[in-house]
Amino acid sequence: MAVLRTRGRSVTRGRGRFLGSCAAIAVATCGGCATLPERAPPPVESAAAPALAGPLHDYAARIAAQIDERSTAHWLLERADDALTARLALADTAVATLDVQYFVWQNDATGSLLALRLLDAAERGVKVRLLLDDFGVSKSGAMVSWLDGHPGIEVRVFNPWASRDSLVGLTFEFLARAKTLNRRMHNKALIADGRFAVVGGRNIGDRYFGLYEPFVEDDLDVLVAGPLVADLGASFDQFWNSSATYPVALLDKSRQPAEIAKAADRLAENAAAAAPRLAAFPARVADWTGYLDGLTTTYAAGPSELYADSPEFANPDRARLYPRLKELVASAEREVLISSPYFIPDAEFRELIKALVARGVRVAVVTNSLATNNHVVAHTGYKQWRREVLRAGAELYELRVDAAARSEYVTPPTMSRALGLHAKAMVVDRKRAFIGSPNVDPRSLQINTEIGIAADSEELAHRLAALLERDMAPENAWRVTMDAEGSLTWSSGAGAVTRQPATGFVQRAEEFLLNLLPLKDQS
Repeated sequence: MAVLRTRGRSVTRGRGRFLGSCAAIAVATCGGCATLPERAPPPVESAAAPALAGPLHDYAARIAAQIDERSTAHWLLERADDALTARLALADTAVATLDVQYFVWQNDATGSLLALRLLDAAERGVKVRLLLDDFGVSKSGAMVSWLDGHPGIEVRVFNPWASRDSLVGLTFEFLARAKTLNRRMHNKALIADGRFAVVGGRNIGDRYFGLYEPFVEDDLDVLVAGPLVADLGASFDQFWNSSATYPVALLDKSRQPAEIAKAADRLAENAAAAAPRLAAFPARVADWTGYLDGLTTTYAAGPSELYADSPEFANPDRARLYPRLKELVASAEREVLISSPYFIPDAEFRELIKALVARGVRVAVVTNSLATNNHVVAHTGYKQWRREVLRAGAELYELRVDAAARSEYVTPPTMSRALGLHAKAMVVDRKRAFIGSPNVDPRSLQINTEIGIAADSEELAHRLAALLERDMAPENAWRVTMDAEGSLTWSSGAGAVTRQPATGFVQRAEEFLLNLLPLKDQS
């Protein structure tokens, strides 16, 4: 989601008074709106100790015996089918716990398939804790949240709306509580038995796993085993026990057991109806021995650190991801490669780029073009800094909607028509690799909570660098250059153009109109 902030001084005094009056009316109108239920602070609940038996314990032990005790094993999950396969394998193989944290969980084929696997796990005695941002639960009614009715599954939501059903109520509540409700939990992680975990950029939904015909996402996750998994579990616990997190049952009291059962049936119907598209994945709990055997020889090992925001926004001393990410980039001596779907660098990051280039560091950024950007308003924010980034000496690449790499992200038999960039990653000096959920934009770095890992592994860094350079190649991206007069040219394997690539007149018109609004000012 790309919700952009407005800088106060860009609004005239008259407009400011008008907006203030509107806000006051909204607050007054919302006086009768629903309010969050009062509750006693929930008891602090920590993750169970890592499982001492089961396949994930056994394979984690085998891998740990092969590497340094301080190192984590990493597997890049760049292909869409591999990313869903890893999640299914962990859900099917877990024997003790599944801690699952996501921003969006869609009610589509892959969302239904994975939700059913959580239900299957709970049926065999696995304790499932599911933590969702309320943006996806209150607005799109993520059916996975209804699995809370199972005794082995507890669902909590982060920063909830009090209004649950009415669009009008949601609108007025947002106007009244905009500062609070604008802050969302953008984290994405799945932790199985305290032994393996998946963390990265993908939400749960067909477009993230190559099964959406209009477009699919060029996205990235990493599967990990080793010391980092405990840190991921500790971060999950912080959110699970946060004062901003509510049991979904406390908010949606109208749900009856019969309706919950119907939701499970609906999930099964969704998955069954999409069976031809889901042909690459087992429809039921499977034996993953062969998959797990493969992990023992394909990892990239090295010390890994967790970069994560604290959920406690009101605490001025809370843990922050952004300062650590800037330190990582600033440590570069030769090269920084960046993939960010929404690239709207603030003043500090722009100065950082200038300083790096000034001392001879290559800085190369790949982001969405207007044609591949699913949030055109985000493109208007990026567009205003494009020339400054180029003037600083950075290389700038914009993804082609017809990128050849699309075949890497489409899961047969689906044939998607377009590709969009959703991978958030960095490589520093081909030695350190960062993979996670944040974009380089104010929403990720100042408003939302985010999560990611920074690995000191040359092998992982080289693998990731190869992916980012592939996305920057002429068959996949336009390289944007600027002449002395400030005119821009987009060059790729398709030739060169002097007008930014777009899908057509409608998208250009939308971008033109949004560019007139004071939404793009991010400094």
